[in-house]
Order: sequence, then C-alpha cells, then structure tokens
Amino acid sequence: MASCLTRDTLALAVADLDKLRASPFVASLSDSARDLLAQYGNDSKLLLAWNGRDLLIIRRGLFKTPPPGSTIVEPGLAAAGTPRRVSAAIAQHHTGATGAPDLIDYGSQIGAGRAVWLAVSGGIALPLNGNLANLNHLLEDAKLAGAALDLGEETFLRVDAKGRTADSADRLEQRLRALVSMAKEAGIHSPEVEELLNSPSMARSGPDVTLTLSAPPGAVAKLLAGLAR
Repeated sequence: MASCLTRDTLALAVADLDKLRASPFVASLSDSARDLLAQYGNDSKLLLAWNGRDLLIIRRGLFKTPPPGSTIVEPGLAAAGTPRRVSAAIAQHHTGATGAPDLIDYGSQIGAGRAVWLAVSGGIALPLNGNLANLNHLLEDAKLAGAALDLGEETFLRVDAKGRTADSADRLEQRLRALVSMAKEAGIHSPEVEELLNSPSMARSGPDVTLTLSAPPGAVAKLLAGLAR
C-alpha cells in the first residue's frame, strides 16, 4: 500500500479495518460511521493519502472484482481517486518504493500495532471544519505530526508532533496543552469525556512531544464527534 504513495503526498491515514471491526469502539460509533465501515466490508486495510488537492484511497482486501469506483493495482490491492491520481499511484507502485518515506516512517513509529493512525507534514493547513480546524495551529511549528488510536477495553488516543527547532518544540507542547483546554470548552457534556480530558499525559523528548489520553471507547468516540462539530 505504501508503494502507491507519490512524492506530493502531504498527509496520510491508515486504518486496520479488521482490528477496528473486532474492537468495542465500533459499538460507540454513530450509525453513519458504521454504515461507512460496512461499505468496506471486503477490505482488511485502508489508506487515505492527500496531496493538498485530491484524495487517493488505497484498499487492501479480498477483491474478486474491482470495488466500485476503484482500479485494481495488483491482486488484493485497489486504488480510487481522480484518474490522474490513480495513474500516478500505479506508476509509483511499479517502482517498488514509496514516494513518501518520511511520512510512512513517522506514522509507522507512532502507529505500530494501532488500529488507526495518521501522519501529516508540518507547515500545511488541512481541510478541517469545526473545532478540529484548531489542529492546523499545531502544524505551524511542526516538521511532522501524527496521531494513533489504540482500541481495546481501554482506548488510547495519542497525538505526536516533531518540532523543527527546540523553540518550536516548546510551542508545540504549549499548543497541545491548549488543544486539551479547547476540547474542555467545546461543550461536550459527558462525565466520561470530562474525566478523559482531566487526565492527559504529556511527554517530551528533544524535539518530539507526545500527548496521550485514555478512556473507555465511548468517551473517545464522544470526544471526536464533539470536536468535529
């Protein structure tokens, strides 16, 4: 899947759908989110890549025929997106190497074994709405940033950022703390969410800053839904 990523990739997200389906987290999702997951019933993994203009979707699964709107890259691997993006992804795949090694390396480190993870290049603005748009402030000082969701009886949400300099790492830590405060003020009325936001864990190692939140699956789902409003 990584070999389909072209050099212009700015952000990517990976979902292990088998792990997601088997987790208690699914029961806490909205009906629309579960319906979306059902559309990928034959998929085991999903990769979304954004280049600042278009979205590329790479699907891994047991496909007897091309999934609707997709093109087969090789048996068990399909790509969907604009014709230009799909053609570029197939051409990149034939080289046998990813065009976005920094994002893959960073995302694989923070997302190893996790059900969902994402990695983003710093200095860009993601097309986010609602309270989530505040995450773009974090990217202003980051060389790379990412997040990972570890699902089980206890759900762990981890947000990572790598500063460009020591000073930018200081600002990243401040902005991560500010994001927690912003989430508290988002009006998500739930004792579970309040408990989640009152016990964040912050770690710093050189230019790397990590924020970890842990709670029952329902609390994390409510937090993410509330921030998206």
